[in-house]
Amino acid sequence: MRKKNTIPYEFDQVDIMNKNYSELISSGNRIGLDATFEKISAFDAKQRDIKKIMNVRNSLLYKPLLHLKRKRMSKSDFAFYRGTVDIMNYDLDKHYASGIKALIGGDAHLGNFGYYGSAEAQLLFDMNDFDESHVGYWEYDVKRLLVSALLVAKEQGFDIEKDVNPYLEKVMNTYLNALVHLKELPAMKRFIMPNTLPNIESTFDAIHDDRDEFNDSYLKLVNKTVQKALRSNSDYAVQKYTEVTDDKRHFIENSPVTKHVGDKTYNRLAKGYEHYLKHTRSDVHQFLAKFNIVDIVRHSVGVGSVGTLCYLILLEDPNGNYIVLQVKQALPIYQNSTLYINKHHSCGEEIVDCQRILQSSSDVFLGYFDTKKYSFYVRQFKDMKGSIKLDKLDWNAYCDYVSVCMSLLARAHSHSQTFPMVIGYLQSQPWMNKAFVSFANNYLKQVEIDYQTFIKGGN
Repeated sequence: MRKKNTIPYEFDQVDIMNKNYSELISSGNRIGLDATFEKISAFDAKQRDIKKIMNVRNSLLYKPLLHLKRKRMSKSDFAFYRGTVDIMNYDLDKHYASGIKALIGGDAHLGNFGYYGSAEAQLLFDMNDFDESHVGYWEYDVKRLLVSALLVAKEQGFDIEKDVNPYLEKVMNTYLNALVHLKELPAMKRFIMPNTLPNIESTFDAIHDDRDEFNDSYLKLVNKTVQKALRSNSDYAVQKYTEVTDDKRHFIENSPVTKHVGDKTYNRLAKGYEHYLKHTRSDVHQFLAKFNIVDIVRHSVGVGSVGTLCYLILLEDPNGNYIVLQVKQALPIYQNSTLYINKHHSCGEEIVDCQRILQSSSDVFLGYFDTKKYSFYVRQFKDMKGSIKLDKLDWNAYCDYVSVCMSLLARAHSHSQTFPMVIGYLQSQPWMNKAFVSFANNYLKQVEIDYQTFIKGGN
């Protein structure tokens, strides 16, 4: 079912714009006082048919790649979870919610945080997937992150009851304390401060007592991956994904993951690229004016993204310099069992706008274009991108990583005017942290059941 003209990207709580932080905190506190532990924590896991939920989004995907998507999702229950944000949103839409809305990432699991480069070539660490971003209830992001933390902990063999759950309750304090800390910063500083590694450490200095212990463990975690991220740039992408034959550079074919497109698709994307240039910043437009398209391939990435139309465009200037841009299909938000389509703004435009708000700093090449049938967004491919290997985390590194991601989630949410209401809500009851962690454990059982249904072919 598709519902047009609905805009899940704009606040309907207009009255909050005229309230100060204290008034918003009080409003959130009143809402929290009406909540109960059972409302927040309860979820009854059960056997069910997940095919109907998954097919809504799958109907929009490129059918020849659905087998690859299934293969990647079948590797583990966490891989399945990464590819089924629609299922969790379907469940959360029917579950109790606070009623407090914010601009959310929409798919804030642990695998959707990582390194990337700013326009000034600073290495940042932040949320890095915004395909599902929209205005929704803030706790959707928090709950999705908590469940993903449980899934990773289970894969690593950590003791859920003895170690993980008590720690996740502390992580809820990290989220709350980060919001309080951000509230106390000057508005301009909160707005422009990029999530560099030193700034992340500085935030932890303000909200944690065990700074020295965190530094030792965090630096150990970061040092393993930061150098690889620094090397992962456009030059690296050219070296890894292209080759020269007959004096012409082109992408290396690796079907079904990487496959050259036909003439019709090539021409459609080339025309779309010209539209993309018209929407870019003036300095980017001036820079890219020197470059011409020399090759285009379809290139599948990630887990949940497999099946969306995703392409790589190789650009070359007269001096033999190359840039690789990624063009990714933007899909409508699936919410309340409905696909939301806004006739005034395309899906690609919405994703770009949301990313620029939620990230502390975004890719300078970020943009969008629409074709007659599809909407796309554009970004640089391999702009110092890197990620933490979740299956390599020991206990200390796991704790640091989950805490960092939760603090970054708070930073993203703090860009919404409603964030002080979240502070008041979480401060309203002494059992709030335990209730959220209890929900995550209850929902984990549903993920495990759904995963077994999935791998047995019941999808």
